[in-house]
Amino acid sequence: MKTPTLGIIAFFAFAALSIPPARADAVKVGDTLPPWSEGCLDIHNINTGKGESSLIIMPDGTTMLVDAGDINAKGGGLVDALPDDTRLPGEWIARYISRATASTPGRALNYVLLTHFHSDHMGKLVKTSSDSSAGGYKLAGVTEVAEHVAFEKIVDRGWPDYDFPEPIKGAMMANYRKFVDWQIANKGAKAERFNVGVNDQFALRHNPAKYPNFEIRNIAANGVVWTGLGANTRNHFPDPKDVAKGAIIENNCSIAFRLSYGAFDYFVGGDISVAGVENAAPADRLWMDIERPVALVTGPVDVMKANHHAYRDANSAFFLSALRPRVIVVHVWTAPQPSANTYSLMRSKKTWPGARDIFITNQPESAKLVTRVDPKGPPPGHVVVRVSPGGAEYFVYVLEETNESGRVKSVHGPYKSR
Repeated sequence: MKTPTLGIIAFFAFAALSIPPARADAVKVGDTLPPWSEGCLDIHNINTGKGESSLIIMPDGTTMLVDAGDINAKGGGLVDALPDDTRLPGEWIARYISRATASTPGRALNYVLLTHFHSDHMGKLVKTSSDSSAGGYKLAGVTEVAEHVAFEKIVDRGWPDYDFPEPIKGAMMANYRKFVDWQIANKGAKAERFNVGVNDQFALRHNPAKYPNFEIRNIAANGVVWTGLGANTRNHFPDPKDVAKGAIIENNCSIAFRLSYGAFDYFVGGDISVAGVENAAPADRLWMDIERPVALVTGPVDVMKANHHAYRDANSAFFLSALRPRVIVVHVWTAPQPSANTYSLMRSKKTWPGARDIFITNQPESAKLVTRVDPKGPPPGHVVVRVSPGGAEYFVYVLEETNESGRVKSVHGPYKSR
């Protein structure tokens, strides 16, 4: 596998410095998206076709990677690897990060956040997975990103014991734990468990005093949900020993947070779901619906990442009507995403009134026929939300995903933050 050279990184840095940051409304289809500039908030939904990954560049240049999936499989209704399969998704993500952060104050990622422990969010080991050139672990997803881009702190739902709802085992988790331990011991990285309820775990690192209207509120993880009062929380799940083995599923243990910048709000909930069929929890296990308590404290947002890739067990009518997003981003890597039922709920004015735009990163042609995706909707690609300084308005750009040009395929906005 190829590692970005210092020359390539220097080139991107020079390009970022030599191109004056354009006003958002001056960007046109066919342009290369101008680099991030001070005061803007960028949210990059990176489309590798093989899992979920997002890069957030905060107003002062603080950076956070949310997930780095690599399902490491082909065929069977799966989306093709993007830009192609000459590199693995982790390396493509790292190269995207290097380009997108060329104008930020630091070279290392300030934060890496894993919403939960599934391969489409963290990477999957296979027989051909390569060994790290540095540590005693293998490369897949997040561990491969770190082979090319340094990070300062990694946050997940389980550190340091990884014991909820029971000890988390398997080769993938064993490899991940080796990776975290090695980064702490050899690179000075830090690791933390996601702390539900607080708004200071992901603090601005470069100039926090300049942006007092920015925060990331930790809303949920492991079934623990913020109450909306101070940093208080409550446990929505029963004690694991009181329910059947496997009833508390990994998806519903996902991390959820709300990012706010002035009037702008953005929600991420990993793969939280209703844990039932067609957005309904089993009548005798209503506690499995983690979306409802999360929705109640999140409230309306401007942009949301669809829960569980808009699969049929997530994004219930209750959840959508509580958040009422103007923009929804759906990360797709297989044919059932989004499901026809969930996509219909997202589009229906009966679910909530008002306009909305749905951005789907990618989808097999056959699935479009089943889901009945709006042919007039935005094209697939990397979906970038750029919030103007202060947070009062934002644009959405869809970027070319079949190469690394950064070419703008479509421009949407301006949207006014609520």
